[in-house]
Amino acid sequence: MDWRKTQMIFIVTLLILNVFLAVIFFNKQLSDDPDTLGNETLEERLKADNISHPDLSTKPTSGSIFTTERAAFTPKDVSELTGQAITLKDNNKQIYSVLQNPVKAGKKGNNPEFQKFMESGVYRGESYQFWNYDKDARTLTFNQLINNNMVLFDEAGQITFYLDRDDRVISYEQTWMSKQDDLKDKTNLMSATDALEAVYQHGELKQDSDVVSATFGYYTTVQLPSGNVYFPVWCFEVKHSGETNYVLVNAKDEQVINQSENKSTTEPGTELSSRQKAK
Repeated sequence: MDWRKTQMIFIVTLLILNVFLAVIFFNKQLSDDPDTLGNETLEERLKADNISHPDLSTKPTSGSIFTTERAAFTPKDVSELTGQAITLKDNNKQIYSVLQNPVKAGKKGNNPEFQKFMESGVYRGESYQFWNYDKDARTLTFNQLINNNMVLFDEAGQITFYLDRDDRVISYEQTWMSKQDDLKDKTNLMSATDALEAVYQHGELKQDSDVVSATFGYYTTVQLPSGNVYFPVWCFEVKHSGETNYVLVNAKDEQVINQSENKSTTEPGTELSSRQKAK
């Protein structure tokens, strides 16, 4: 037997094994190194997880923290709303109206006849904005605007329009929030892109998710005797495996709230306004 040749084969084999083990160890070090992971951009991480999203602004936005409360309507507030039978409910804090003649609305409330009705037939209709269309419940939901942005997931400032099978409004319920008191002046807040990164890092975006929209608005979790406290948030509509969730991010301190864990929201078939897409 040629021992020299055998010895050479053994040495070469050992060298190859050492190189192979060294490569495995080096790759593991790279994957475990937080500095290396931190060098990956948000886009690279989202792409790796097959998560899609609309174009999002990287510019900081601005907003304030304020208190407000549900207001009571007066007979004078509704005296000029003609063509409907109006009842004030809940200590006059809710309008319930039945229309004498149905109004064509469409699935997004963009029918000219409906827009005219919003201007003249609804109390301060210009202060509400389309939020969603629920196909199963046959409703259109409009949220109240405060500081030019919507109050989100709050029945205290909302209009729910009830539709017939032809998507015509036959009745509606309305609430209104009174003038707000600012607790903090407007300040610079995180951008939509930064908010999406906070959602991703919090683990709220599963692989193969579709981030449909990003909306800046106001949300409350704090109740005080002087009224509810509202803080600025980014709201992301996320679809995954046929289900829709809403994830909110406090635009001031980056706290993440999964709204769908707190209450049921939009069901499949709901359509959001194009105005609610990422700003």
